[in-house]
Amino acid sequence: MDLNIGFVKSESQFHMLKLDTDAQEVSSNILDTIQIKETELNLLFYSEGQELDGLNSTFNEENKFYPVFNADSLGIKLDEFENFQANDLLNLYSKATTRWILNNNIQTIEQLYTLVTYFKDLWQNDRNNFFEELWYILKTNLGTTELSLIFHDLIEGNEEKNEKAALKYSVCRGKKSPEIFDAKESENKVMEEYKNEFSEQFQVTEYNSNKGQFVATIRIGLSPILVMAKIPQLNQLQQSILIGLFTGLTNK
Repeated sequence: MDLNIGFVKSESQFHMLKLDTDAQEVSSNILDTIQIKETELNLLFYSEGQELDGLNSTFNEENKFYPVFNADSLGIKLDEFENFQANDLLNLYSKATTRWILNNNIQTIEQLYTLVTYFKDLWQNDRNNFFEELWYILKTNLGTTELSLIFHDLIEGNEEKNEKAALKYSVCRGKKSPEIFDAKESENKVMEEYKNEFSEQFQVTEYNSNKGQFVATIRIGLSPILVMAKIPQLNQLQQSILIGLFTGLTNK
């Protein structure tokens, strides 16, 4: 797994360290701050003492997708960051991400009833938007670096050709933001492998804490949904939130 961690040097530049967690190797790059929004970052730091007013809106927007932190709150200086090795970056990522995920967990708990109502409406009226919004909720509450949802979709029939509507599998996938596309043979095969795991009770079927590999299943009505992700941690609070969310969605 690769982690991209940035530190804003000035209003025009940020320093990005790319960590290959498998090889424990760190590479370095200096980028223009204009590229922040298009870069697949997993964590971004800035220093309170810098003149960065022009980036405030960028920080606020990006913090919806991954942690954006005042480095002073974690006692990190730019010159220290630039010399960090793999273990230093992993520890820093874990500390910052834990705070960010917990904040998202609390917000979700506070808004759970509203979220369930909102998702139920989307399920009935805008299925693609439902999965894009669900993807975002899962990303922010689990802190995913990669996230895929595989689900049943409908192929509209052609009345002129006397063709009936048919079911197919679709995938909602992304790192920072999601895209929906038709499932390939590999995704169809995965759904076949998990076909006996789907029920109206949300369950985590696989979790490898060393590799951060996470698999969960749920069925809403007759529609199976498979969640596959890479996550930095999994605790009881996160699981309880997802159980509460999906219990609300499956209750009639």
